[in-house]
Amino acid sequence: MTFRRMAFQIFKANLRRYLLFFLCSSFTVMIFFTFYSLYSNPDFNDPYQVNGMVSGNLYAPFLVIRVFAVLFIVYAQMAFLKFRKSDFGLLMVLGMTSHNIRKIILFENSMIALASILTGLGTGTVFSGIFFLIVSLFVNIGDSAFILTPDSYLYTIKFFAVIYIVVIAVNLLLTLRYSILRLLKESRTAERNLIHGKITGVIGVLLLGISVYNMLTHYNPSDARMMLINLGISMLGVYLLLSGLGDWLKLFISRSSRAYHKHLLFSSNLIYTLGRSKIVLSLITFLVFITISLSGIIFYLTWNAEDIPVANNPYDIAYSEVFGKNSISPKILSEITDHGATPLLSHQKLEYIDLFNFKIFLDQNINALIGTDYHVEKDHFLNLAIVAQGEEWKNQRPEMPTFDLMLASGKHTLYSQGILFDMVFNPVPNLMNGLHIILNEEDYMALKAENKKAIGNLQLLNFKDWKKTADIDAKLNAALAKYNKDNTESWYGNERQEALVFSTKSRISDYLQLQESGRFGIFVISFVGLIFFGASGIVLHFSIQTDLERERIKFRKLNKIGITSKDVARIIGGPLKVLFFLPYALGIALSSFYVVSSSRVEMSTALEPMWFCLLVGGAYLLFQVLFYRIYTKIYTHNMLAHIQLLDIPLIDQKEISI
Repeated sequence: MTFRRMAFQIFKANLRRYLLFFLCSSFTVMIFFTFYSLYSNPDFNDPYQVNGMVSGNLYAPFLVIRVFAVLFIVYAQMAFLKFRKSDFGLLMVLGMTSHNIRKIILFENSMIALASILTGLGTGTVFSGIFFLIVSLFVNIGDSAFILTPDSYLYTIKFFAVIYIVVIAVNLLLTLRYSILRLLKESRTAERNLIHGKITGVIGVLLLGISVYNMLTHYNPSDARMMLINLGISMLGVYLLLSGLGDWLKLFISRSSRAYHKHLLFSSNLIYTLGRSKIVLSLITFLVFITISLSGIIFYLTWNAEDIPVANNPYDIAYSEVFGKNSISPKILSEITDHGATPLLSHQKLEYIDLFNFKIFLDQNINALIGTDYHVEKDHFLNLAIVAQGEEWKNQRPEMPTFDLMLASGKHTLYSQGILFDMVFNPVPNLMNGLHIILNEEDYMALKAENKKAIGNLQLLNFKDWKKTADIDAKLNAALAKYNKDNTESWYGNERQEALVFSTKSRISDYLQLQESGRFGIFVISFVGLIFFGASGIVLHFSIQTDLERERIKFRKLNKIGITSKDVARIIGGPLKVLFFLPYALGIALSSFYVVSSSRVEMSTALEPMWFCLLVGGAYLLFQVLFYRIYTKIYTHNMLAHIQLLDIPLIDQKEISI
């Protein structure tokens, strides 16, 4: 038999393993392409057609999908190579050189990579259309059309080509260490754990402590870089904690000699499992942590869709009249408000001066509007940040130390009297494109006298029931857009941009956007969660299968000294419980802490998102319990059949395939 024929026979015998690796790779490419085709769809990212809160909900899941694709393919490749090492050892015994082995690795992995990318792109092309159709059922996508851009294909090909090239190159370098003896003993020897020991576990705990401290003291939701760094520290801490957990468990068990000898086989299996599976456990912890964190946040925001618009909008509807824009007559405004589904309760105005980069307010007008007693001293000014008190971290505007008041008499420098955090009025679009400043009466009137054309009025409307103002808000926006089109010159040369900038800011619009965004977010994160759940199951399967031969040898030897089927089931179930449930416990704990610490609100309110994380985590655990029971039953049945401990002889048993 030639080497080529022998290699083909080995390939044929391990076809299921090849097929599983190929299907996992193809599925990953398909999911990546599906998300990227929607993420890069120009119509879906058009704020005039699709709510920006909806399209923005794709950023975090797609970022996670990218990280997942890298980790999953790298691990699947590692597991696949472990399957092949004993085959390579056999081929080298028969005379094949390391150079020939490298050729086989290069050829096999290149073919699988190429086939995976092509198959993934083909199935992704079909599935992305179905995915777009499903999305259109959850959210209003306007006139958006399903578009597949060349960039979707090129980016996907480049992304996965880089992953496969790096992974294959590393595998080829590792062949330099191959020897016949080491390859043949690979499936019968324990893995070498270079990172282990009780000190490693302590370092892991310290890193998790540093992560906790950073989240509680330095967390800023707008600092994505800091968030990623902190997440990396947490994941490294989890990996080191798992690396040292076996040694700490051994120390704890050995303190009682009676318990140690009573559970010797179970404890040794458990410690070995922790040592060899730390990468698997860390990867699944990451998947669970990300899924539950995103799910908890989205469910919490959807649940509080009524409270958030009220907190961010002191008035039911607000819009600004300035530079002739939005200057509809009181009669038109009355016709809209008087014929709505809910009566108008109050209509207030707040005057300001629009200097484009600066919006100037009078302290007395602010006090009259919100019932405060702010007083700006002479030669000073107040910085105004439109955020609620206690949520200063949301402020993206810097505090100016000085402000130059440009008057006909010359430049007059004012000095900051501090910064005021208060949700004085709704964040109307054309009012949020500059810094807000509060002046005293003398300086304000002097500036007003020289900028009469820049005087604007903020119209603030309150109704009996803001949830019934959707029709009023829509009619008002239509009237404002029509007035601006008929009576003013366009600032942007684009009707949709013009209507967006000079639109109202209302509670009902925020509420409807949050509802729509929440539906889409729940759909996306549920979809991603199912993918990650399946991926974690595949990772567990890979991990168990790579150690299958060793387990069979162990139980065959134990069978010779009288082990029973009940003992086998107990010994198998213990380590598998660690693999199946330890990463879920760690993931749920980490996600709950991250969501609570990132909420930055009172503890009574911060506990609400934690309950959502625990709820999602509980649902995840229920699925995992079901998966564990089914998998363990099949695995135990196959193991008992292999060592001939079933009640019916092995020759009459049909081995159940996992």
